Amino acid sequence: MRLRNKLLLVALSLLALPWAGWRFVLELESLIRQGQEQALLAAAEAMARGVAQQPEGLPGASAALFVRELQRSPVLDGDANDWDQAAVPTRRFAAADGKPSVEILLGRRAERVYLFASVPDTTLERAEAHWPNVSRRDHVLLSVEGPHGKVLLRLANAESGPLRQAGVDGQAPLLRVEGYWREQLDGYALELALPHGYRATRLGLQVFDSDSQGGLRESGTDGFGESSMPLLHSSEVLASSLAGLLPPHVRARIHERDGWRIAQAGELEPQLDDARVPAWRRLLYRWLLMQEDPLRTAALDEARSEAPELWQALSGKPATTWRRDDFGQRQWLTAAVPLHVAGELRAALLLERENDAALQLADRALTGLLWSTALALLGAGGVVFAFATRLSWRIRRLRDATEAALDREGRLRSFPRSRDADEIGDLSRSFARLIDEVASQTEYLRSLAGTLSHELNTPLAIVRSSLDNLDESVVPAVARRYLERARSGAERLDGLVRAMSESSRIERAIESAEPEEFDLRALLESSAEAYRPLLLPRRLDVHLPSRSVLLHGAPDLVSQSLDKLIDNARSFCPENGWLRMELEQLPDGCLLRVANSGPTLPSGSSARLFESLVSLRPGRGSGALHLGFGLVVVRLVAQLHQGHASASDLPDGDGVEFSLLLRGMPRRR
Repeated sequence: MRLRNKLLLVALSLLALPWAGWRFVLELESLIRQGQEQALLAAAEAMARGVAQQPEGLPGASAALFVRELQRSPVLDGDANDWDQAAVPTRRFAAADGKPSVEILLGRRAERVYLFASVPDTTLERAEAHWPNVSRRDHVLLSVEGPHGKVLLRLANAESGPLRQAGVDGQAPLLRVEGYWREQLDGYALELALPHGYRATRLGLQVFDSDSQGGLRESGTDGFGESSMPLLHSSEVLASSLAGLLPPHVRARIHERDGWRIAQAGELEPQLDDARVPAWRRLLYRWLLMQEDPLRTAALDEARSEAPELWQALSGKPATTWRRDDFGQRQWLTAAVPLHVAGELRAALLLERENDAALQLADRALTGLLWSTALALLGAGGVVFAFATRLSWRIRRLRDATEAALDREGRLRSFPRSRDADEIGDLSRSFARLIDEVASQTEYLRSLAGTLSHELNTPLAIVRSSLDNLDESVVPAVARRYLERARSGAERLDGLVRAMSESSRIERAIESAEPEEFDLRALLESSAEAYRPLLLPRRLDVHLPSRSVLLHGAPDLVSQSLDKLIDNARSFCPENGWLRMELEQLPDGCLLRVANSGPTLPSGSSARLFESLVSLRPGRGSGALHLGFGLVVVRLVAQLHQGHASASDLPDGDGVEFSLLLRGMPRRR
């Protein structure tokens, strides 16, 4: 992976910033909610204290039967399907053995009280209300207290039909009610209505279930005797008191201990803001912020509530709850507090407010966070990308300069020095110093041949003259052998000095060479004819272009380099072998190739053949003196003509080929 990509991956760690910002938004939203919950709870407690100062309309300390307000008058047919909210009974009573006995519904419409009772009974022991034995059969005892005191009615039917009624003594009742008795698969139901305008204050219901052995099971308002419970209605006075204490956009409700609403004031209105949260962001916040909030249901607006915060308040503990709609478009906060009068729990007060403030503040915080994070990420990413690009470019430039420091001919080029004060700048300057030292050492080695040849001439002359004098003197036969070996070593050393001198002279000749236009093809053709006798018995093949090949350069130096290549090829070619000389004209110069049969190049030696004092000729130590200066001359001549020299094995592996690319010497202006 490239350095730039690695730095970009490191820059991805900046994504921790939006995560931390998101956590901050969550904490901020939680704090906003807590503040609003505390504020609404404080308002609810203050309102509860205000209501407790005027307890008129509040339920008493004892249990009561709530009479709901009906939207329409039910038909007295023993069926509760036409009752509002029929699935929610006013109260359920159980028998002494704990088994379900009766469910009742109470309602009021146009100053008339309606009662529906459903009694489970699988033993059919029915009787009419006026029968003498009705007290030992299935019957219902209704207790009503009103303007004329307490009235007891016995209700019983032998079959479905209009409700039969009588006094407890079997005589005509003091108060007649209108109703209907309906037999059901698992029991029976009765539905009745008190006289129009009759203001009942208390009501009791005792159900007697007879079994086949003549026993009675009793259940009702308290399970004992003929007790009745007070009737509780919605209070307009209490609603007026709430309305006077309510802040705007808040709805207040008071619920009695069974969860029935007895007073309500205020309307829920959204607190409109010019900067409403867009719908798509509301859906996002619903998933991110409102996932734990329960859905608001229609039951919260009905006469009886099952909200958990209400029942917690009815147990004596304040509570708050956030709710939302299914699409996250609206959000409500509800606070419920217990309502005490003289230390007694009478009811619970609920305050409800539709509130977008938390959502709007969270939206503003999150929107600002997203914009700032996006700008920060773009800025940081851009800076990191620019830095990574420049760093990669500097490293690539350093790599390219390092690779180009040594040219194909082994010469060192100048290394660029960086002025930057960082580690890469220090590295480039260290490379430059190292290459300068290597170049200085290389230049010293290049000039060593000329210096040594000059310095060794005088000592060699002294050695030769001393050996000549010893040769003319009388020398023992044993010592003459050593004298011959000393003379041989001196001759070899003299050859070395001459070779180094020749190399120095050629280098100076190359530096002072005057270019001219000459026909390279003609030069090679005449040279080939001169080489043939010298190469015998070896065969020389020459392949030249049919037309003249003009070259701007030094013909003497080209001829010397050709002599070195032919001499080198003859040294490695066996006597029954062959040599080949080819010339090929290229668009940017000409290519001279000299090949010979024989051994191939040692592995890894092709790059060292054109260095000084490197020789791979056979016969080293046998009297032949070859110091590797010939191919150095070839390399220098190629460089003078803006080309290069190279060596490689032949494709079939039966010899070696040397190539000399000549583009011509630069033309003077």
